[in-house]
Amino acid sequence: MNNQTYSKTIIFDLDGTLLDTWPSLYAAVLAFDCTGKVRLDPDALRLRLSDGIGPMLSLALRQLNRNEAEAHDDYRQLSETYENDWLYEAKPFEGSQAMLHELHIAGYRLGLCTNRDPASTKALLDHFGWDEYFVTKVCLGDVENAKPHPDPLLTALSMLDCAPGDALFVGDSNIDALCAANANVPFAAHLGGYHSHQSDLDPCVMTFSHFSNFAGWIGQHRQP
Repeated sequence: MNNQTYSKTIIFDLDGTLLDTWPSLYAAVLAFDCTGKVRLDPDALRLRLSDGIGPMLSLALRQLNRNEAEAHDDYRQLSETYENDWLYEAKPFEGSQAMLHELHIAGYRLGLCTNRDPASTKALLDHFGWDEYFVTKVCLGDVENAKPHPDPLLTALSMLDCAPGDALFVGDSNIDALCAANANVPFAAHLGGYHSHQSDLDPCVMTFSHFSNFAGWIGQHRQP
């Protein structure tokens, strides 16, 4: 049983943790090439999303056997299809909205550490009214290395003046678990996200399927 207590600093991943963005991204791929469904490997695409939207869309184009000479134009068109028609189809995981609000009201300092690009991250946070909840945000390209390198997470913690061992990182994938381990930050694993097996989320201090369970656990493990 984990009896450690944590400061009121929590860093969250976005895709697969707070927002279920996979269905909208997959729908964008199908809209881009409606004949290509039989060639797609949804499980592989879903896992690749943890590396960021760009790698996931690039893999989709390779699975669709698109002409390499037209790869740049295809990627641009697919990205535009997603951003223009499907971006705001993302859905908050059940309980995530209430949990963020409760933590914010309780005085927790919340940060975001994501492999999503800054522009679409901002668009989604604005759309759901979440921007005010996060004191700091580190997105893809904000630092030299992306997750699972520790730099993005350590940068977010530095902005919050919080030692790695005192914070908590909440994510859903092996990329997130590795990032937390590399940064020596305790990791809380969302089981509803984008991983193949629960062992992908090790090492973690706790797992949860619903954010009400996470909020309750946080209440029991906060520093006085």
